[in-house]
Amino acid sequence: MSVTFSILFWNIWFHSQIEGEPRADRLLNELKRFVEQHEPDFIALNEVVQSSQDGSAFVIEQLQKLGYTYTHCANPGRLYDWLIGAALCSRFKMRTEDIVISKDSFAAKHGYPNSDKKAISAQTALPGGHDLRIIVAHPLALIDAPKDHRIGMKKLNQLVRSEEYAKNTILIGDMNEWRLIPGSFRSKVADVMHSRTGSILHPTWRYNAHRSTPLRANLDYLYWSKDSDFTLKDFKVLVSDVSDHRPLLATFELAQ
Repeated sequence: MSVTFSILFWNIWFHSQIEGEPRADRLLNELKRFVEQHEPDFIALNEVVQSSQDGSAFVIEQLQKLGYTYTHCANPGRLYDWLIGAALCSRFKMRTEDIVISKDSFAAKHGYPNSDKKAISAQTALPGGHDLRIIVAHPLALIDAPKDHRIGMKKLNQLVRSEEYAKNTILIGDMNEWRLIPGSFRSKVADVMHSRTGSILHPTWRYNAHRSTPLRANLDYLYWSKDSDFTLKDFKVLVSDVSDHRPLLATFELAQ
């Protein structure tokens, strides 16, 4: 019998968390539905809104109630007047750290100087003793902060090529790059990492979550090391209109 593990990634969109209880409840119900239907071992998120008073995040509290005992929120940056960052929730015990990938000039332009853009790095042990590293990233958008976007992507490129992350690493997140951009991160790491994203018919991003819009793109990516003890068994872009991004679900099979 094969041994598998799965990871769900979703940019849950800060608007879905700050525009009133009905919209927040809809997000929580959607997360609960995904957990019950797919039972992912890991859930990675972008744009998690956190309390400016105590750092709490109601989305993370919900996932803890659903069985994700081990959670980590990156030290949040600023988006307008909100604390916002990446998060990783796991059924497995993990060791985590934040990694600065660039300055956050977008936050600086809106009154929050000296801000950094951070990714999450986590290390955990899978069944059979296989080590796994997960990086959850959300580089700044090329259109908002071109210099910091390029710096962030260069840092991630260096990271996945380093000895520490060269094997059994998953990098996942809203990379803020469309598939066919010249000199894309996807093309630059193709020698060391496999990648998957959405398609023309099933894009990962739709403008303001509109079901029918010509403004759509594939900004969300799954990367995994070519030197890995696991292979991709299944990959899906899940249907949801709660966020402007749609979730990615990947299932991996461990080598026997």
